[in-house]
Order: sequence, then C-alpha cells, then structure tokens
Amino acid sequence: MRIVPILHRLTLALLLGAGGLDAAQAQSGYYQQPAYRDQRAYPPGYYPGKLVQPAQPQPQQGFSFRRFFGAQEPPAPARAPVSRPRRSTPPPAAVVKQEKPKVDPSTHVVVFGDALASYARRGLDAHFEDDQDIAVVSKVRSDTNLVRSDPADWPNFIKATLDGGQKTSVAVVMLGTNDRQSIRDGDESVEPLSDRWRELYRQRIDAITGVLKERKVPFVWIGLPPMKNSKISDDLVAMNEIYKESVQRNGGVYVDIWPGFVDEENRYTDTGPDVDGDPTKLRTNEGVFFTRAGARKVAFFADTEIKRVLGLGGAATAAAPTQIAPADGSSAPSVEAALPPPPDAATPAALPQKPLVGPVLPLTRQEVAPGGALVSAPPKLTGDNSYTVQRALRVGIAPDSRAGRADDFRWPNP
Repeated sequence: MRIVPILHRLTLALLLGAGGLDAAQAQSGYYQQPAYRDQRAYPPGYYPGKLVQPAQPQPQQGFSFRRFFGAQEPPAPARAPVSRPRRSTPPPAAVVKQEKPKVDPSTHVVVFGDALASYARRGLDAHFEDDQDIAVVSKVRSDTNLVRSDPADWPNFIKATLDGGQKTSVAVVMLGTNDRQSIRDGDESVEPLSDRWRELYRQRIDAITGVLKERKVPFVWIGLPPMKNSKISDDLVAMNEIYKESVQRNGGVYVDIWPGFVDEENRYTDTGPDVDGDPTKLRTNEGVFFTRAGARKVAFFADTEIKRVLGLGGAATAAAPTQIAPADGSSAPSVEAALPPPPDAATPAALPQKPLVGPVLPLTRQEVAPGGALVSAPPKLTGDNSYTVQRALRVGIAPDSRAGRADDFRWPNP
C-alpha cells in the first residue's frame, strides 16, 4: 500500500516546516547529524552538519504539492535576454572654457618684469577678461634680474620691444625679486643694500624708467610685496624706496601693494581679503609668489592707476562743461558771478580761560574757625535745622515732604 510512503513524506514536510531540515536534505531524504569533535578529523571540504553527497543543483524554495507527492516540477521558463540599445554617440566631454580672442583691441597693457611680474600679468588677464577693448601683452623674463646681468640688458630689451612694432598704451613693470645680491663694480663685489650698492642699483632703475620716459610711454611700476622671511622683507622695504623715487622722478606712477598682504600689525600674512572682500589664501606656501586670488589682488591695485593713466572713467577724466559764447562776441557771464557772496563767518565768542589746576587742599590740614582758632569739636546745628536732623537721625521720624517733590504722595485738592 502507499500509506507508508505518504506518511514518510508528511513527516519530512513537517520537519521542513519546523526548520529541522534544509531544502536539500528534505529533497534527498538523507542528512548527516553534526558530530561535535575536532574538525581536523574530517576530510577536506567536509564540515559537521553538511551533506556528504556531492553538490547538487539548488532546490526550489517554498512548499509545493507536486514535490510533496513525488511529481516532477516543470522546468522554469527561460527568460529572454534583455537587449540594451547601444550608445550611438560617446558621452559629451567636460566643457572647457576657451578664451575668446580679442579682435583689434584699442588698448594694449604691456607687462615687463621677472617671475613676480608673471603673476601680475595673470591677474591683469583675469581682470580684463571680459573687456574686449583691452589686451594684456606679456614681456616677462622670469629667469633674469638687474644685479647679475648687463646693466643695459633690460633697457635694450624694452627699446627693442617698443621699436619692434609692439603697440603699448601703458607699460607695467615689476622687477627686483632676485636682486638681493652683490653687484660687480669693476673688480670689486659690492654688498647688498650698502650705500654703494644702492647708488649702483638706482642707476639701473633710472636706465629703465629713462627709456620709458624718452619714448613717452606712460608706465606703472608695481612695488614688491612682503615675504615670509622677515629679513627679506626688511630689504625689500629699502628697495621699494628706490623704485618709488626713480619712478616718480621720471614721470611714472608707483603702486604700493604692501598694505594688501600684511596683517593689522604690518607683518606678513598669506591670507586676507580678496578683491570681493572674502578671506582667502593669497600667497603660496614658500611665502614668495601669489595664488590666483593674490594675483587678482595685485591686478586690482594696479588697475586703478592704469585706468587713471589711460583716462578710462573716474571723476578726474570727466569733461568740463563747455560755455556757449553770445552771438555779439561778448564774454558769457559766469555762473559764479551771478551767485550772491557767502556771508561773513561769525566771529567766535571768547570763552573764559580755565585754569590748569585748582587750589591745593592738603588732606592733613586741621580745621580752623573763621577767626583762626582751632576747631576743638565738630560744629553743632542749632535752630530749625537741628530739630529736623535730630528727628530724622535720632528719633527716626522722616521729614515732611515738600509740595511737588517726588516723595509728596498727598492727593491734590480738587
């Protein structure tokens, strides 16, 4: 009879539902009880509680009447592969902002100088980026200085640039980063920042500013900023004085950027407000060069003087109103003449002079009576005043309030 197999399958189903067997053991009807002993006694790949049989296909999960009564499960329908459309075009690359070339600008700002001048040029490029009428031209030589090269090197380079057809509306000069070195004076080596060194260095600065003055090119000289090394900063202060004196003597404009890169105590700082007033890092880690924000700040200092030199905007360049002369040829009356004269200024009233010091009163002086006799006892009050004092201080009776005073709480008469 088929009663025994059915009971056998029912027992297995109950064990499967109670969690006593896993699906593979229930399907095969054979399982291994776990043995609690050292696992090293078992062969490789075998662990207690696992089936000894080789790996079989993973059974289907869940309860099924077909499997309960021994019927074969139908195979699962095959899933059709999902086809994904191929990308016909590659993904767009990151958009790189391309600089728009400036076509025939009317103003050319030519930058001369050494390594620091390259940062000033970058700042000016960013500052005039949206102005299609102003072009910034770089004539920077980062590996040069004024003390080790020929004294005529930089003047000849500026002459060749100006005479070679380079349009120059205004020249911007920034030099001196590597000039804290000795200068050869014949067979001697002159120590930096000595009196003779300053004289020779001033001659080299005059040669540069003299060329720009001779060519009648307006120029702006940017001073050197403070450095992280305090000794270098002290030397640059003296060098900036030489630049300023030579530039102003030859008709140029000197731009002092020192206040923009120091703190409230006039000491070097690598952070500070940028051109928008937001605190940011202005100098690089070595304490010599500028970050992008620092270069923009240098350009911001120079931009004011550049625009003033070129006459671009500002109240100083505003055209004065023209006066129309009368038809009969007589001079036009001025507006100032038609205005009434201002009233005379009132004479200030003389105030009595206040003495510098008052009378000297010694703290240890003994009190005397009006006649000059010493006061042997404190003065006594007599009359009505003594009555009020005695009542208030000895008896504790408060004095009567006066009419209209703050302590007068009497109800006013109707």
